Amino acid sequence: MKLINEMFSIVSKGDRVRIKLNPEHVIYDAHFPGQPITPGVCLVQMIGEILQENMGRMMELDTITNLKFIQPLSPVETPEVDVVFSNISFDDKGRCKVKGTVVSDDTIFTKYSMIYR
Repeated sequence: MKLINEMFSIVSKGDRVRIKLNPEHVIYDAHFPGQPITPGVCLVQMIGEILQENMGRMMELDTITNLKFIQPLSPVETPEVDVVFSNISFDDKGRCKVKGTVVSDDTIFTKYSMIYR
C-alpha cells in the first residue's frame, strides 16, 4: 500500500527530503488514539517511496542492514520532518545501498541503512 499523498506528502526534494505527515490518516486511529505515533513499518515504507521518487524508478526493499528508532515520531508534535539520504551507492549486483536519518532540527527520530533492488 502506497503511503505517499495519503499518510504523508513531499514538501521539498533533494538529498534532504522534507515531508509533511497527515495526523488524520487512519493508521493513527489505532497507533495510538489521542497520542498518535508513526509506526516504524510506515517509516520504512515512506523512506522507500521517497527513494523511488528521487531515483525516478521502482525499487523493492531487499535488506535492512541497520534500523534504529531513536525517538517516537508524532505527526501532531512534529508535523514535518526531513528524510536525509546521507549516502546512496550501488553494489556490483546493481542494488542500491542507502544510509540516512529521519530528523527535525536537532532531533533524530530514525537512523537507517537499507538495500533496495
